[in-house]
Amino acid sequence: MQPAAFGATVVTDRPAEVAAFYQQYFDLQIAIDLGWFITVRRGEADWELAICQRGHTTVPAAVSALTESTNVFGFVVDDADKVAAALTEAGVPLETQPVTEVFGQRHFFVRDPEGSWLDVIQLVAPDPDWLAANLPTT
Repeated sequence: MQPAAFGATVVTDRPAEVAAFYQQYFDLQIAIDLGWFITVRRGEADWELAICQRGHTTVPAAVSALTESTNVFGFVVDDADKVAAALTEAGVPLETQPVTEVFGQRHFFVRDPEGSWLDVIQLVAPDPDWLAANLPTT
């Protein structure tokens, strides 16, 4: 079976606040807003992020009981430093500072208002020595 699309869900007591965070910092638009259930996406992307009210009948009780997120959502952006600066200027604390990895990413971690972990990633050229050692051409 191949999924037709992919989505993830943030369960929260504050759907509108969480949706606003993704609109402001990741340029996602609201596709559906039922108050208790909001989806955000970027244009015609094949994925979306759902935001659902904790305790709603559609959310299993065991999920609603959880208050700490261990999920990590990755967002690929054009300029990680620009996103980090906008978050910092708005008073959103970064969990890590932007760093460039030898394998071809400049990224940092931040948490949304519900505490979901976000890995904000800018794709950059990998270090040539790392590339040669790890992905040798045949």
